[in-house]
Amino acid sequence: MTGYGPDVSGINGSLDFRVAHGNSWAGGGGQKRAQPVFILVKDAGSGDADGVYKPASRRWLDHDVYENRFGECIISREAHNSKTGQAKHGFVLGRGGRPLYGVKTEKLEVPTAGWKAFEGQEPIPELLKFASWSDCCQHGSWYFLQEAENAAKGGHWKVVLVMADRAFDCHTQARPKGRGDIREGGSEWSSQLCDLLGTRAEALLNLGQFKRALIDACAAVHFVPAFEFSKARTRGVTACLNLGVSEAQAKLLMEEMCKRSDRDFPGIQALEPLVDSFLDRAKADKLKPVTLIEEDHDDERIFFRVVDPEDCKLYSSTTYNSKVIGSREYGDLVRGQSLQKAGTWLELHVSEAFDDSSGHRRAYVPLFTDDPEEDREEVLEKVPVKEYPRPGRWETMHLRIKPIGLKPPADSEVPLDYGRWLDADPPENLKVWPYIYKHGLAVACMLQGVSEEVVDSFVRYHWVTGWNHVFLFFDDPDDPSIRHAKSLEDYAQSKKMAGAGLSVHRMDASWWEAAKARSRFYQRQEKNDFYEGVCKKQPADRSARKLIVADLAILEAHEMGIDWFAFLDIDECIFVPRMQDCSSRRFFGSKERSVEAVRLWNHEAVPEDSECGDWFRECTLFQLNRQHCHGFHPPREYDSLLRKKEGREFEPEAPNQDTAWWDRLFGQIYLRRQEATKRLKLNLPGSRADRPIVEGVPTKGPLVETFCGFFSYEDGKMIVRLNRHLPPPIPNSKHSYLADNGLMLQEVYQANKSDDAVILHYPNAGMTNWRRRYETSSCSSSASAWPSLRLPLASHAVVSSGSRRDQDLFYRTFIMQNEHNEMAYLAEHGLVTRLEIVRNILYYYDNPQAPPEQLPGQTTWVDPKSGLKLGRA
Repeated sequence: MTGYGPDVSGINGSLDFRVAHGNSWAGGGGQKRAQPVFILVKDAGSGDADGVYKPASRRWLDHDVYENRFGECIISREAHNSKTGQAKHGFVLGRGGRPLYGVKTEKLEVPTAGWKAFEGQEPIPELLKFASWSDCCQHGSWYFLQEAENAAKGGHWKVVLVMADRAFDCHTQARPKGRGDIREGGSEWSSQLCDLLGTRAEALLNLGQFKRALIDACAAVHFVPAFEFSKARTRGVTACLNLGVSEAQAKLLMEEMCKRSDRDFPGIQALEPLVDSFLDRAKADKLKPVTLIEEDHDDERIFFRVVDPEDCKLYSSTTYNSKVIGSREYGDLVRGQSLQKAGTWLELHVSEAFDDSSGHRRAYVPLFTDDPEEDREEVLEKVPVKEYPRPGRWETMHLRIKPIGLKPPADSEVPLDYGRWLDADPPENLKVWPYIYKHGLAVACMLQGVSEEVVDSFVRYHWVTGWNHVFLFFDDPDDPSIRHAKSLEDYAQSKKMAGAGLSVHRMDASWWEAAKARSRFYQRQEKNDFYEGVCKKQPADRSARKLIVADLAILEAHEMGIDWFAFLDIDECIFVPRMQDCSSRRFFGSKERSVEAVRLWNHEAVPEDSECGDWFRECTLFQLNRQHCHGFHPPREYDSLLRKKEGREFEPEAPNQDTAWWDRLFGQIYLRRQEATKRLKLNLPGSRADRPIVEGVPTKGPLVETFCGFFSYEDGKMIVRLNRHLPPPIPNSKHSYLADNGLMLQEVYQANKSDDAVILHYPNAGMTNWRRRYETSSCSSSASAWPSLRLPLASHAVVSSGSRRDQDLFYRTFIMQNEHNEMAYLAEHGLVTRLEIVRNILYYYDNPQAPPEQLPGQTTWVDPKSGLKLGRA
């Protein structure tokens, strides 16, 4: 449509104008004309003039002729000679050559003011102009419906019928697709259509046209919910009674129609056969009521609703003269644990909030007022089982709650989750992913002093989830777990496992001699202070040894032709959500070729038992990383590196309103842990760790340094791509890499979407493991205020003190993090999740599964080069 002006055929466009004018609505010589307009004429003394007007298929005096949709009236531009002989122009609204109303104007547009009556009756009509036919019809529908209702008040039923017919026509023209229209106002449109059809049904009843009235009433109830009352339902029952149907059968007929929705509405005429069918059954008394039997599944919970808030006080015991430790408002739901004193008192459930500052462990509420038995009134009323709220998230996660501590909020208090990451169940109709990626993946780890079970789970889990090769570097060359690791290595080689391998390295003297000859850190130690510092710290610093090990592992992986490389600790694993089949190869292989690295953010495991053997199988509760929460955004890699070089890596971020919720939630945990910290009498060197903002909250005395949130790091780890034509990246820290020439990697994908892969970190799983770790390791007196460095320092101080009681208190408070119901509290805000898939994967592959039978229609052919599935038979 070159030269035809802008496309106006959208839902707000003027498609009718283009249809009416075909390809001739542009001006002669390619000149564009003004956009078409549509006119609503209302409140005219001559009723035939009222209506909606649109451009006709003809023009007069270089202007469109507008015709009324409901009559023979038109609006056209006319000319006449003045007394001076000059031609004057104006617009006339007329019918059959008779001018009813007119206005003088030389402008080429229909004016809305200045009209006068010629042969038409007073009052002068009101004209409204619209840019789209849809808007014009919508306003026309409102006008004619109001006219119909006014006429109904006077009993002018023929006029009501005419106006209702016009309103119905305009209403359907305004939204030809009904509620399927993408514009706003769909529900209002449906409600208005129901009212309109109900008004027309009333007119038909009064005119004796009972069958048409019934059809209109049945059509009307399609557009409102079944439970919502409308006058159309009453009109339908009245029409049935006049058609010889009993009242009971008439109500059943309308109830059947009310079960239908607007998607089931075929049109007024197409609805008539269905109405006839139901009408015949109703006359024969064949319509039967449908009774739904509701089964109330009692889940052993007890709920009451407050009906008398003035007397709804929470008491410390089952007597009215005991201490008041809380109250409830009208309509609040109260969950009970059990009934006391012959059913007159309710013991509150441990999840119900009350004032526990004085050490009260239970709260009670009376079911009746403190009056004589014949005068007492209900304070609480029993809630039916079907009205019970859904179980809290802390219940579905099977978290324990103690009587004293933070209480999980109700749904009304937490309308939105702050956590954005979720391992959702794949839908049943999820299509099979069409590609099989050929990328090679390798993961390396330096370990010491872990059990054979942990080594076995680490290796086999990564094999199963798509990692082709695992490198294990034993910091202790005499580690007892080397024997089992070697057996896995021999098994992989002897069985010639396709796409899975294992390399075990003893970091003994001969290994270090070879490492010093090959590592880029030793080769470049004279060129850069960073490399020199790593080499000097290596004998005593475990972190420095990890950098050298990571460098050697990535060099070996590069020679093997590996595409993606990860360096993890033995208490970590890479988890890909079930929506991506838990496949690391699919997740990394689907990244753009320009992506040089992926930063995975870590979730931290929270042990629920004081002892743990294999954390991959026993720990399933995780606290979400802040970068997967509302308001937090991953920093750019360049900004992080710059802050580190300038010594500002531990400085707090600037206040942000989007993340103020974090201070509010964790500030409550910070205050609850004050007492435990005071009992431990921690006196750590250096500056205190940053704490949440708790201004305005009353506290008992000055605040001491305590901790909340992650125990270890929370800045994730980088997984790098290896290019066979370029040297591999070099580790810059255990969390990041640089290019071989020392420059930053150009494009790093920040995996902080809701379905991205994450690192599952299991620090300090089991008190024995935690105590052994800090008995053998040494923590420097770091002056950093970063919690991930201050907490290990505190652990070392507590373990070194030798007090088993203090160690138990510290571990329960800061490692298990549930001394004050913190996990249940955070779970209701979406900050804690339970992941059992790692354990389930390991359990599933404990017993080798037989390959599934290849049934007809399930055999697939795959292109070996691209991995694309070509067909199925």
